[in-house]
Amino acid sequence: MIDLRVLPLLLLPTLALAIDSVEAPNVPTTSPPSDEPEILRGLVDTLDQGSLQEAFRLLTKDYINHPDLDPLEVNRSALQGMLSRLDFGAMLLTEKSRSERDSPYDFYHLRLDPQTAYLRFGRFHEAGLTQLDEALAEFSAAADITALIVDLRSPQAQSDFSIASSILSRFCPPNELLFKIRRPGNERPTLFVSEPVAQSWQKSLLLLVDGETGNTGEIISAVLKRQTGCLVIGEKTPGLTVEYRDVAIGEDRILRYAIAEVVLEDDSSIFQVGIIPDIETATPKATKHEIYKAVQGGQPLTDFLFPPQRPHMNEAALVAGTDPEIDYYLLLSNNQPTPWDEPVPFDRVLVQAVDLLNTKSFLEPSKKIIVR
Repeated sequence: MIDLRVLPLLLLPTLALAIDSVEAPNVPTTSPPSDEPEILRGLVDTLDQGSLQEAFRLLTKDYINHPDLDPLEVNRSALQGMLSRLDFGAMLLTEKSRSERDSPYDFYHLRLDPQTAYLRFGRFHEAGLTQLDEALAEFSAAADITALIVDLRSPQAQSDFSIASSILSRFCPPNELLFKIRRPGNERPTLFVSEPVAQSWQKSLLLLVDGETGNTGEIISAVLKRQTGCLVIGEKTPGLTVEYRDVAIGEDRILRYAIAEVVLEDDSSIFQVGIIPDIETATPKATKHEIYKAVQGGQPLTDFLFPPQRPHMNEAALVAGTDPEIDYYLLLSNNQPTPWDEPVPFDRVLVQAVDLLNTKSFLEPSKKIIVR
């Protein structure tokens, strides 16, 4: 049996070449974030209380536009600075922004190939658990399915931690401590333990995450990585593993702040740290959402994993005396559109997961090799 956890070290160059060889749209690059906020924070952190008060006094007295720095403006600046320093620990929302993070996508699952299954959570609620059980029952009934890819990249609103515990119970043995919720001033954390369930999955598992993975997805990723050693592929998650309280503080203004923290079995925390993937790769968010919407509209997911290639001349065509490229060039010569003018949206993260599993099966002589 080949340990899936060691494959990235052996196969990353091979997988990179395989993925880059597919005709896919270029992934846009972004410039690295500026270090100025961190430098400023480091300077401010060296000031004691007296120095801070002196800075406020000078700015409100001698600054060129000091009349604008009335107590209201100073307090606004202080709140803005505090929210910035607290990062995801506290935030100011509107009713619209509070609802925008909720997933617009439904639960989705399918069999990607003879031995690989895929599922993506939509909204984390009780109905989703029923859909999860149905999908796991379908996959478990197929004896040749040996691996499951769980996609946790759809936008997620804050959800009940009991839902995360229920989902984890489908992948972990019963009666195991999954995670704890620690509240300030309470020395006894709330424990979440896996429960016996009718449907479960004990075979190979891969997780997909990115910056839109919410608190429930992060808890699932952290626990499964610790409990099962499964691989995580994608991008770093934000680190939202806390319980928030929402309080209205003005007209259409809501202050959301953390009141409890999720910690793992060993008391380690991923709040503001996030999940670091074992294999870091990116699918642009716009491309990912374009694929999700198309799939929800009925288009097969496999269209975005194995896009049809433009026919090229090969040995078989030479032997047969045919030219598979002639139709393409005839369309071009007549200034007519061709089926290959627009690149197919390409989910690089999911393709890398599928390629990794197929490489694993190739290296295991007992497994049937899949050739596409």
